Amino acid sequence: MPLFTYEAMDGRGRRHRGEIEADSDREVRRQLKGRGLVLRRLAAAAEPAGNQAAAPARPLGAVDTVSFLQQLATLLEAGMPVAEALQSISDGMESERTRRTVASLRQQVLEGSSLADAMRLCGFDEAVRNMVAAGEETGQLQAVSERLAEVMEHRQSMRQQVLSAVLYPAIVTGFGLLILIFLLTVVMPQVVGVFEHTGAELPWVTKALIALSESIQAYGLWMLVVIMLLAVALTFAMRITTFRRRRDELLLNLPLLGKLLTKIETARFSRTLGMLLSGGVPVLNALHIANQSLTMLPIQAAALEATEGLREGGSLASQLQASGYFPHLATRMMAVGEQSGKLDVLLLKVADTFDNEATRSLKRMVVVLEPMLVISMAVMVGAMAMAILLPILEMNELVR
Repeated sequence: MPLFTYEAMDGRGRRHRGEIEADSDREVRRQLKGRGLVLRRLAAAAEPAGNQAAAPARPLGAVDTVSFLQQLATLLEAGMPVAEALQSISDGMESERTRRTVASLRQQVLEGSSLADAMRLCGFDEAVRNMVAAGEETGQLQAVSERLAEVMEHRQSMRQQVLSAVLYPAIVTGFGLLILIFLLTVVMPQVVGVFEHTGAELPWVTKALIALSESIQAYGLWMLVVIMLLAVALTFAMRITTFRRRRDELLLNLPLLGKLLTKIETARFSRTLGMLLSGGVPVLNALHIANQSLTMLPIQAAALEATEGLREGGSLASQLQASGYFPHLATRMMAVGEQSGKLDVLLLKVADTFDNEATRSLKRMVVVLEPMLVISMAVMVGAMAMAILLPILEMNELVR
């Protein structure tokens, strides 16, 4: 079917541009008229549809992804097929980049790909793709899209809170390191030049900082290259499941950070599962989808084992409690929900409780971290001052 590019105006005088598939010009005008648009310009697409689908599409940002999922859920609930829903969403996108990405999704769906596979080719987040794939497998794509949009919106809010909490310590740390590097590479060499003419014995603090300064000047560039190579190697290593599992196990075993991550994962799992159950998704299907929202592999494996135990007739709360990763309060509230038949309501309360707990824990960590950073900066500056002032004081004594 031929592909046309068009420019049209709506009733409010706003301009709309996009692409549309139709058998003829008349069909294009009919489709646009049905959308309340008046055609101004029409031309055949310069490239075949297959070439456009093969062109790389940039992934949507977090805000655009939430908007995309909300619109998709609304259109699917209205009974619109996936391809038509994607076409409508593409027409309504204001950004050219997002419009091309959604158009690429639609083209791949028309060619026979699933929506999850099309999202993978367009670079969408892995957790989003997995949940969409689970929704397609279970026939609950509309419910999954709606709940996923709510979860992602809440996740963005949590991310903003975390960013606000760690921004000040990060700025203090970065600024302190820049000052330290400046002192070691610019100030210390000049001070060393003054002390070398005296021939006096320098204090150990001064010798240590001089050695550190010389090392940075001689090997600083190589150190930077090594750090960058290690960062790249670590990025590739995290794509291997074994390394990711070991990293997650290490993080979960840390005293403070491990508990914080456990609370965040518990809230995320509970909120996703509770929203899906309240949307009418069967419990096993909802568990399959909620497991995909977990990011820590050991906790995800524990949730999968709980799903299998529930399939065999066990209790979800007891299975999760046996894993040792989910807090006792969470599993206790889940058990009450199972007994009362209000599991979805209790799961949402668990999510709210542990979201608040995670926020409070994060704030406590920041409250402890901020004075520690200030003290560290003071110690470094004090060491620099001692390294410079002690030789000067010794020189004054020699002069006297």
